[in-house]
Amino acid sequence: INWLRFMVLFSFAANLLGPLGFKGGLVYMFGISMGVAYNFYFKFNVFSWLPYALAFAALPSCVVISKGLPVPVWMWLGGALLGCAAHFVNVLKDLDQDRASEIKGLPQIVGKKASITIAAVLSVIALVVLVIS
Repeated sequence: INWLRFMVLFSFAANLLGPLGFKGGLVYMFGISMGVAYNFYFKFNVFSWLPYALAFAALPSCVVISKGLPVPVWMWLGGALLGCAAHFVNVLKDLDQDRASEIKGLPQIVGKKASITIAAVLSVIALVVLVIS
């Protein structure tokens, strides 16, 4: 357990003092924390898309923030839309097993066909946002 404590502290220090700087490192760690939040809470409810949206928006933005520049809206919005689309696609392969395990995220609630449609629509909207920006 001492090894685990060391690694947790080291990973925080490496991210906060690393090449992304303090602000960029915080945003990066926020993005990574969304994966943990998804696994422990969000995958079981209708807001299962939220950690994907936040993580996909935050992770590319941490590089911009590390340079001291303002993050363009298209980066946040495009990342969030692509993150939501990725969530709907990522769940497809395990949809039946998730339902058997009583995982009731939004893709499990709406089903396979609707998840594919939602992912496609979100991807097209993200593409439009990224191209026109």
